[in-house]
Amino acid sequence: MQQSNHLLLTISNILDEIIKETDALEIEYNSNFHANKAPSITIYNYLQRIAKYTHCSEQCFVIALIYLDRLQEKHTDLILNSHCIHRFLLLSIVTAIKFQDDDYYKNEYYAKVGGINVKEMNVLEQEFLEYMNYQLFVDDQQYAIYEKRLLEFGEIEMP
Repeated sequence: MQQSNHLLLTISNILDEIIKETDALEIEYNSNFHANKAPSITIYNYLQRIAKYTHCSEQCFVIALIYLDRLQEKHTDLILNSHCIHRFLLLSIVTAIKFQDDDYYKNEYYAKVGGINVKEMNVLEQEFLEYMNYQLFVDDQQYAIYEKRLLEFGEIEMP
């Protein structure tokens, strides 16, 4: 669990830095992923909540980060900010769980974990898959690169 908390903290630190920069741009973007008001839960606490209740493997968090990067590469006009990061995180992790792990829950359960209703979860899942162009496979080499970078970033950021 200690290693997992370190991974979640590292990922949240990376995303917090990105969000700080994108929120400063004050660009309004309207999608189903964007909320009118940014959620009050921190990214780290949200990741902990997802980890606690989904029982997913650590690999899913790394893969979710890869998915978020791919999303940004494919849709350069899409800005990840405090109004959408939680929903994108939830969907990227749930997608990684369904693609990577052997056991997973129904969307109704994931919606409760993520704090959204199941209809919204289903719409967001479909939209996320379309954003990703249904390309969910992550090869070993790409995974290893991300894992290494996360470890390096964690060492720099963490005492």
